[in-house]
Amino acid sequence: MEGTNGPSLRPWAGSVSRLGGSSSYGVWKVAIEAYYQDHVEESLALATELGVSNPNHEWWYRLIEAEAVTRQQSTVVPVDELISLEYVPHEVHHSERIIAEIAKASSEVRTRFGWSEGAKVMVSVLAEETDAPWTVGRAGYMMDKYPYDKICLPRNATHASEEFERVVRHEYAHVMVLILSEGKATTYLHEAVTMIAENTVRPEDWHGFVTGREPWLPPLELTNAFNDLHDPSRFHARSLAYSQSAALGFYLSSIGGETKIGNLLRGFGDNSNWTEIKMAVTSQSAADEALREVYGFGETDLFSQAHEWLKSTFS
Repeated sequence: MEGTNGPSLRPWAGSVSRLGGSSSYGVWKVAIEAYYQDHVEESLALATELGVSNPNHEWWYRLIEAEAVTRQQSTVVPVDELISLEYVPHEVHHSERIIAEIAKASSEVRTRFGWSEGAKVMVSVLAEETDAPWTVGRAGYMMDKYPYDKICLPRNATHASEEFERVVRHEYAHVMVLILSEGKATTYLHEAVTMIAENTVRPEDWHGFVTGREPWLPPLELTNAFNDLHDPSRFHARSLAYSQSAALGFYLSSIGGETKIGNLLRGFGDNSNWTEIKMAVTSQSAADEALREVYGFGETDLFSQAHEWLKSTFS
């Protein structure tokens, strides 16, 4: 996620289908599949042999390289029965503190949103040498992998406990949203939940939405505002998208609490076949259906009611 932690990288953020039709397409698929299995050293060897022939290959290469370089120097230790920590021992000298803070932050997310079951996760503190201007997700990201989801964080995020726990809560919440919604949650709901999880409010931007200084976007436009992660001219628009998503999330929390937001996420994946058919026929979005099921109002209502809530708070 950019604007707080950096982009949260999910499979659809850079999928195989974006690689184009070059002659190396098939082998690049193998390299990327190895990456998704977290066989990052094998993935890097394949990617290096293939070389970079277009911007999408470069994106993948930098992503793979950072994790593979870390793996070559790292050790892996358990945090609890589901979560592990990967780190470079000679760079992270306070691993016991880091383990305790990961356990605390992840437990808070599970408790607050009613996600007692959790999921298998590896938290990887990337090697210092991978922190470069061209690094993908330089400030931290989450990637859906198998057999665990993976959270990658820069070493500098570990220096201050409060900041580290905030970042872990944010990225761990992405794992939760992905799993509970079965990958169906919209981008703005992903970011709404993660902003609540990290307890980040943005009153200056929220006041701008109230006064009209900043645009309050409808659902599709808000989702689209998260695109073009690497376009500097879009930074302000993306930052505002996170602020608006946060407002939507805090509004939902204000009317039903955080456990109900967990129920909303589950609402994405509990549809019958008939409901799915009806949604397809009527072009109803997954977010609209889940909101109506759990809150009794739809997507358009959420946006209008959250805006009115902001007005009552910042008028």
